[in-house]
Amino acid sequence: MALSASGLYRLSAEQLRVECSERGLSSSGPVRVLRARLANYLKADQMDRKEEQQDAQASVAAAILNPGSEEGSQGDSGFNRTQVLSDLLKQIKPLSSEEPEDILRFFVKVGEIHDLGLVDDRVFITRILPFVPGEFLQFLGARLREGGSWAGCKSQLLDGYFPHFVRERLIRDLIVFNFHGEGQSMRVYIDQVFQAAEFLQYEATELQLVERVVMNLHPRF
Repeated sequence: MALSASGLYRLSAEQLRVECSERGLSSSGPVRVLRARLANYLKADQMDRKEEQQDAQASVAAAILNPGSEEGSQGDSGFNRTQVLSDLLKQIKPLSSEEPEDILRFFVKVGEIHDLGLVDDRVFITRILPFVPGEFLQFLGARLREGGSWAGCKSQLLDGYFPHFVRERLIRDLIVFNFHGEGQSMRVYIDQVFQAAEFLQYEATELQLVERVVMNLHPRF
């Protein structure tokens, strides 16, 4: 459960012991000791999170202040690839929600830009850091420190933020029972279905997806 330092004083001795056990701490001792133990744990955890966020923010600042040092930023034709990337990212609405649908839409859109191959994966991940809230800033910052690829980043994102039951619901809502609306652009509708299937790693062939789209088209089509 989410727990704040001030909330410790509202917990009973038994609840304090449960909270300690869940965090791998000793659950022995009087209430005063249990409360102090948990308070120290929460303080250390908060400091670790703050350091991670500061590291990620430092990566953003370094990339912005030293764009010329980014590998692969200058193409053979002489245009600045990172500038093109920045211009494209400015057209995307920053992620401000932790709702699965919003996360999916955001990473699908930035994924389309990644597929253009303007810069390497490290530079790309660095450039999208300013467009995500704190929790995802830490997540992407950790991927940078690990030197992970964009494909690996997407895989860990799916594992961490889309548990099985969430993935099943999205597959149902965005693919299986996603009915084409009257007046909705056919191209937009088809793109949404195929993009959701790719992101969620929906196990269906292209032909099966086409058949699903045809089945769900508005009657006037």
